[in-house]
Amino acid sequence: GILRAERLGLVPSRKADIIFSSDVYFASDHLFDESHRGTILALFRQPIDRLVSKFYYLQTATWERTYRPEWKDMSLLEWAEKVNGDENFLVKKIVGKKLREEVDLGD
Repeated sequence: GILRAERLGLVPSRKADIIFSSDVYFASDHLFDESHRGTILALFRQPIDRLVSKFYYLQTATWERTYRPEWKDMSLLEWAEKVNGDENFLVKKIVGKKLREEVDLGD
């Protein structure tokens, strides 16, 4: 991954036009510097659509570690109000917060 790319000097070699990472801060800390700057492109799925999809997907995805058969008998509203444990993972990553820290509208 990123550490191997750093060790091999990927960015200074100019052999890659695009580098994908889910951890922008980690990648930028290990791959880029003042002489080798990067540009970020971020694509985001609409958050409500993403959670609705997660709810229905994990009702049937028996191959997933996070499979939840108990969600089959729940309404989407019940799940959203009582079960949904979405922790705004991506928002926390982008603003540099830890997973246990809270996010608010200022973030």
